[in-house]
Amino acid sequence: MTSSVALKPVAPAAPRQRPSRVRRRFALHRLLGPATILAVFGLWEISSRSGLLPQAAIPPASQVLAAFGAQLVEPHFWLSVWGTLSVALLGLLIIAAIATPLALLIGASREVQESTWFPIEFLKPIPPVALIPLGLLLWGPTPGMKLFLVVFGAIWPLLTQLVYGFKEIDGVARDMARSYRLGKWLTITRVIIPSILPFGATGLRVSASIAVVIAVVAEMIGGVAGLGQDIVVAQSANAMPQMYALIFAAGLLGLLVNAAFRAAEKPLLFWHPSQRKDLP
Repeated sequence: MTSSVALKPVAPAAPRQRPSRVRRRFALHRLLGPATILAVFGLWEISSRSGLLPQAAIPPASQVLAAFGAQLVEPHFWLSVWGTLSVALLGLLIIAAIATPLALLIGASREVQESTWFPIEFLKPIPPVALIPLGLLLWGPTPGMKLFLVVFGAIWPLLTQLVYGFKEIDGVARDMARSYRLGKWLTITRVIIPSILPFGATGLRVSASIAVVIAVVAEMIGGVAGLGQDIVVAQSANAMPQMYALIFAAGLLGLLVNAAFRAAEKPLLFWHPSQRKDLP
């Protein structure tokens, strides 16, 4: 006795297409940022031209943008940008060299963690600006003073993130490393560093933005060459469009540094779930 089962042909599933509503919403979302910037500049221009804002103190946006365009062809402007950026990047290298082994030491030993808790919590709230007199006494108005302030003020986000990441290491992974007797070097390179790397990337990105801010402030108050000193010189000469153009350049520099570190996170952390979920 044989039995037959009638199978109905199943049509192949049509390729899933993205709804046009979602595409329109995505395009609108991408346009919100530039539209907001244009609206702010338009409101600024109208307020200054109409006298709502004092034009002597806040010139129209068109004059500031024209002054910013003129700065872009000045060699001195790029020397100032490099003076600010180079010290901020060098400070980040020193910060990474100090914070990484220190975080490993703090995370690996409960005694070290408890003994360093108070000094770290005491030093973190001290604003770097308060140490400018000390920096001027030790190094004078030099890049060394600026570098000292950058390292002191921007190390805390990275150090805090690394210590927090060390505490979040999966206990199962540690037990497996111990069971397989990987040794200290293999445990650090195969278990600890991959686990704390996402936390370190976030901390380094925050530290980078803070480093640029501290470098500009140190130049403004400490008189070191860079964008901050140029802002003070322009304000002293009553060149207000140039002053706002340089402030705009400092903000743009911080934004670009943050964007560069954020872009570097994806290829560096391609294996991490926080980056995989962004893939189409």
